[in-house]
Formats: sequence, structure tokens, C-alpha cells
Amino acid sequence: MRSSLLLLLPTTLSTLATAVAIERRHNRAWPESIRAFYTAVSDRLSTLPPKTISALTSTTCNIGSPSMPTIPDLPPVTQGLTLYHVAVGRGTQNYTCNPNDPNAIPVAAGASATLYNTTCISCLAPLAMAQLPGAALAIPTPKGNAPLFPAQAFVSGQHYFTGPAPTFNLHTNAHNYGIQFAAVLAKVAVPEKMIKPGRNVGKDGSKPVPWLKLSSADSLSDTAPGVQQQALRSDGSPVQEIYRVNTAGGSPPKTCDGMKKAFEVEYAAEYWFWRR
Repeated sequence: MRSSLLLLLPTTLSTLATAVAIERRHNRAWPESIRAFYTAVSDRLSTLPPKTISALTSTTCNIGSPSMPTIPDLPPVTQGLTLYHVAVGRGTQNYTCNPNDPNAIPVAAGASATLYNTTCISCLAPLAMAQLPGAALAIPTPKGNAPLFPAQAFVSGQHYFTGPAPTFNLHTNAHNYGIQFAAVLAKVAVPEKMIKPGRNVGKDGSKPVPWLKLSSADSLSDTAPGVQQQALRSDGSPVQEIYRVNTAGGSPPKTCDGMKKAFEVEYAAEYWFWRR
């Protein structure tokens, strides 16, 4: 793994040790998804010697070999790419409806989310990472640059749409990991057996949005649908592929009955960025 990736790891297991102790005292007060996250962190910490835990700092964290979650029918990462960044996105999936047709199906209209750096925890504690989107969805979105509870993860960027193109802006006042325009290459619905109320279903009953594989707009042909390659040149980003996995919430109701012309559904998800 590239040594430069160590610069992307402000969140470590050691920063969660105190939080785990707090979780044990207030276990029954937390939503199920947050309890599941803290339990997974606690289980992982219990396998590590004290010296190893104390060494898990933002400058020494060794991410080892990353293991991104998989799902049937979602294409694998292209051979030769290496992990660049992992983030949890917390925000909304946006939709529009025809107010004159209650039987119409909501139409996707982009998304807006803050991205939080979870690179280190995703590699050191993958089982805890898998619980994090559901835990993040169980509480309000942090305001401003506040860290993401319960992982204490700091902001690493923003996700939004530029016209039809999903955009990942990893440029903040603290760092510049580049701006990436993308296009969806594959979309796979979450199997029913993986949908669990209290874990990855929103408070409003929204099911998890599909998992995605996206490709850099710069690496697509000029004829790629919905992407004007010459108008969307990524700024300083080596990212070639992005995966949205372990989603929580975000899906719209089946019809527009009772819905506004434009509405939002809260969601959270893991985003894995792979570089050339």
C-alpha cells in the first residue's frame, strides 16, 4: 500500500476506546445500529494488545490489506488499482414527483452528502465499519465540520451532482485529495436478506439504496451516457473507480402518493475510492 495513504487516516481505533467505555454504561439508551457498531469496535479492540492500541495514531496507522464489502453481481475492482480513500457519506437522496399523479414512481434527482474519513477503521476493523452507515443514519447529520458520531470521523469532502454527474469533492481547508466526476457503471439492489430494520433501514422505513460501481468521467468514452467528458475534467484526483456499498436508507416510497413535488430521503453509505 502506498505510504502516502497514511496521510489520509485521522480516525483510528484508539480514538474510539473511550467511546466504547461510554457505550457500555449507556448501552440500552443507544439505537440498535449504534450498539452494533460499538460492540464490533469493542470486539476488535479485545483482540489487540495494549501496545498496539496505543500505537494506532494518525501517523502510524498501518491499514494492511483492505477488504471492501462485496455483493453478488457487483463488478470487482479493476486489476492494478489500489485503495486511495474510504469515507462514509451522510446526507440525502433526492427525488421528484408528479403531483398530479399519485401512482407515479418517484424519479431520482441526485444526492447531497458530507463525506467523513473512515479509511483507517475500514481496514483495521471492517466488521465495525460495516455497522457505521446504519449507526450514522440513526442520528442527525453533524453540523458544519463536526466529526461523525459514533466513529469520531472528520470531514474529508462533499458528494453532490454536477448536472447528471455524481461528484466527489475531496478538497477541504485541511487537505486536497482532488475533485472527481463519475458515472455509474453498475447498480445492484440490496438483497432482501441483507435488509434489516434497526440496522440499515431509515426511521421513515426507507430501505437501503442500491450498491454502485462508478468510474471516473475522465476514463470514460466521449459517448458515455449523461457525461460530457470535455466539460467535466477531474481536478487533481487520481481516482479511477468508486464504490458505494453498505448503504442505509435513502430509497423512495413506491409511489408519489402523498409526496411533495421534490423531496429528500436521508441515507448513509460507505464510499471506497480506488486509484490508478
